[in-house]
Amino acid sequence: MSRYPYIEKPLKGVASFSRVGEDSSQSQAAVLLMLGRQLRGDDAATVARARAASAHGKLDVIGLKSESEFPVPRLRPSPVRLLSAARQQNLRKMHGAGALTGESEKAYLDCATRLYKKPTVETAADLFEMCLRHPLPLVKIAAATAYFPVSAEPGRLIRILKAGVRSEDLLERDIAATALGRIDPASSALRFLTRARRARKKGAAKKHTVMLVHGTWAGDAGWWQPGGDFHTFIKRLRSDLYSAADRFEWSGGYSDFARSQAAGHLKAWVDDHAESGLDLMGHSHGANVIMLATSNGTRTGRLVLLSCPVHVDKYFPDFGNCASVCSVRVKLDLVILADRGGQKFTDPRIKENVLPIWFNHSATHDPAVWTKYNVAAKIGLRS
Repeated sequence: MSRYPYIEKPLKGVASFSRVGEDSSQSQAAVLLMLGRQLRGDDAATVARARAASAHGKLDVIGLKSESEFPVPRLRPSPVRLLSAARQQNLRKMHGAGALTGESEKAYLDCATRLYKKPTVETAADLFEMCLRHPLPLVKIAAATAYFPVSAEPGRLIRILKAGVRSEDLLERDIAATALGRIDPASSALRFLTRARRARKKGAAKKHTVMLVHGTWAGDAGWWQPGGDFHTFIKRLRSDLYSAADRFEWSGGYSDFARSQAAGHLKAWVDDHAESGLDLMGHSHGANVIMLATSNGTRTGRLVLLSCPVHVDKYFPDFGNCASVCSVRVKLDLVILADRGGQKFTDPRIKENVLPIWFNHSATHDPAVWTKYNVAAKIGLRS
């Protein structure tokens, strides 16, 4: 799991950078990732792709009621590429030597204040440069991700992301791997997180009605497998949860091809097991796999999408092949920010359930979260 606490009332705006700690770091990471999306023009591109697919009214890129919920300076996409030496020199001049030690709370606050007062590529780059030295890896990873579109020296940013991929902290790892997957999908640093599907002995011929589908990088994770915490929790709610040795799984690869291949394998699995009408619960891009499977002709029951990155131009359910669709997510999911996807569906046929938690991508498969917020009752998940 992650060492970072669940946040219900995040620090906002300049206050996000008022202190260094695990409680403030997620707000800082969100600001940085959103700035990076602006500098790349991600949100406009996402809307344009949706519009080209006649689906522009089906997603909410940021997923907040208004900008005041989590204010971030406005930047335009920039072709500028900046050298680190110039930014470091400016940081020393503006904030003193403490700006480059990574530990000065005042330097972070002063730099963020300057950015919020005068949003430019340079003031944003100064904050990125400072945050590359942050004592918490989550913020370093977010800064490296955000800095990439305007940095003239990408090598050092990629090194930070590669180190993050090896983190034992799930949130750090998933953001780093997602960002690296967008920048360099063939990177050898990502290979150990994915694997080929393993052939499993077929289970007993018994009808089931619900199955879990893991997301990117999660093929070997325990939570979705028999004996795992979330699998055990859901099985108490639904005794018909599929638990046989030949349960469906996929490579967890971070690519459209991997998801397309997984959707084909899922259709074959459903056909082979005569499980038409199966309820499917997918996390992250596993949710996109199950939606793609319905588009490929797989007939299912209910779809439950957990922390699903929204890419309506590529992944959207065929409502003729599923009974209903609901979504469970957190606000400003950091992994979805790094993925460059949208944060929410706005199609009325998909019931969105946004938990009062910010940032944490894995919260939606945490039994404690389900218990505290009564998620099962909200989505009608009962035997």
